[in-house]
Amino acid sequence: MTDNHASRTRSHVEKLSHSHELHEHQCSSSLKQNPRITSVIHISVRPTSSIRIPLDNKDNKSINCKSAIVTTRQNRNSLKESINKKNSIKRSTSATSSVSVTRVHRPSSQFRDKSWKSTDDLNQKFEYANNYETNSTIKHHQSRTSENTIINKTISTNHIKNKKLLGTVEDLTNPVHKYYHLAKKKKIKNWFKYYCQCSRRRVFISLCFPILLSIIIGIIILIILLNKSKVTTITPSPIAILRWNTTGITLFGTTGIRGNTSQQFYSPFGLAFDSLSNLYVGDRYNHRIQKCNIITLTCTTIAGQANAVKGTNMSYLNGPTYVYIDSNDNLYIADSDNYRVQFWSYGASYGKTIAGITGSSGSALNQFSIPYGIALDSNSNTVYISDYNNHRVMKYLSGSSSGTIAAGGNGFGTNNTKLYRPAGLILDSSTNSLIIANFGASNIVRWVLGDNKWTIVQGDPNGLNGNTSTFLDHPTGITYDPMGNLYVADMFNHRIQMYEVGQTNGTTIAGISGKLGNNSTMLYYPVSVILDNQLNLYVSDSFNQRIQKFVRY
Repeated sequence: MTDNHASRTRSHVEKLSHSHELHEHQCSSSLKQNPRITSVIHISVRPTSSIRIPLDNKDNKSINCKSAIVTTRQNRNSLKESINKKNSIKRSTSATSSVSVTRVHRPSSQFRDKSWKSTDDLNQKFEYANNYETNSTIKHHQSRTSENTIINKTISTNHIKNKKLLGTVEDLTNPVHKYYHLAKKKKIKNWFKYYCQCSRRRVFISLCFPILLSIIIGIIILIILLNKSKVTTITPSPIAILRWNTTGITLFGTTGIRGNTSQQFYSPFGLAFDSLSNLYVGDRYNHRIQKCNIITLTCTTIAGQANAVKGTNMSYLNGPTYVYIDSNDNLYIADSDNYRVQFWSYGASYGKTIAGITGSSGSALNQFSIPYGIALDSNSNTVYISDYNNHRVMKYLSGSSSGTIAAGGNGFGTNNTKLYRPAGLILDSSTNSLIIANFGASNIVRWVLGDNKWTIVQGDPNGLNGNTSTFLDHPTGITYDPMGNLYVADMFNHRIQMYEVGQTNGTTIAGISGKLGNNSTMLYYPVSVILDNQLNLYVSDSFNQRIQKFVRY
């Protein structure tokens, strides 16, 4: 009985093998017609599980052969396993479930072209995997008690919840990664399809992209250059380079020759600039004030008589020396030999006496004995005037016919309570003080308004004169530059001295110390000095009858 049963079993297996070969032949022919079916996917299936690979309707034709192969192989393997298991049961009481491997030929494109479309599909796939594991575990325990059930189990579709999902067990091990990979691949594919398959877009992009790229690069380069320029820009120093040519240029006058033409002088004295950079010159013994254009090098008479005639009425002058111009270009004139100070409005043909008595010299508070330097407090229209031979500085309020003593007034002397023939004068509003060229004492002093003594600025405080860098010899004219450096016309030393802020040693910037002369590098009793807005130096070279210019470089 046993032998008959075995022979019938072998015969049945051979028939199944022959049927299997026939199905494989049919499937192989279909594979040849469809070259895309190339990959082999190994699926490990638990014998107790009821799982079947879901298919779309489009794949019904290709799955018929596969289903036949699966069924045939499973039947053949089931018979073999039944014989082996009967023998193994006799040897051991603890039977273990076996795992059959089913090889299914699937076209790779069926899996690769599918992807989970949404998060719901992904969640369903996780749920599917969990159900698969749970059901498999339960049925694995059931297999221990029922071997016949294990052998006869076939793949079913009862546990598939979403037939749209495609893939293998390996796909379920990391579905998130697979979903990301397929989605990324699809995006790249769509990008190439959109930009590379449309000729119009391709032409448009090929034309516009280089232009756009050039603009972006240009903007970046411009930003870099601007930042670099901001970093490397050096802010100019507010301190100017103070050096001048030692060779002077004669702008006006004829060297060594006095005259009364418009271009000649007779002992030129005080200097001043108006708002248009016109130079005003006190032409002392021609009894006039000349207005000279430093660009055209021409001069005209602005006050007094052009023919050099002196007089005492309001349109005449007599021996004018120092001049001062206010912010409205009104002119203040020290009409020295008339012992008065005249005010000439801008453009006027005659003047007005604002201090002193015409033709009357004296020491009274309403008199002068040779008025010289003039300074103005523009806030109060108060005028300060050096009263040369009275050794004092007088203060005249606006509209007042009489003045008060602002500095000196104690007779002449070299001590700090007295002045000695004051000449040039500057009002230093920052310190509310007067800077006085104390001609007779050969020094420059500061007299704070309201105080009763002076402090030394430059020169010897004891009134000694000399031609070294720390001494002066009868200074007359003084001025300041915007940095606060002091310039002095050192008359008897025939030079111009510059004193830097805080320094007591002067530097000779024009002329030769102690030597008079009439060439371009020498001076002959200079009495006034002034600077233009470029800090070029102008000197009234009185005994050489000229105005010299020393260019700053």
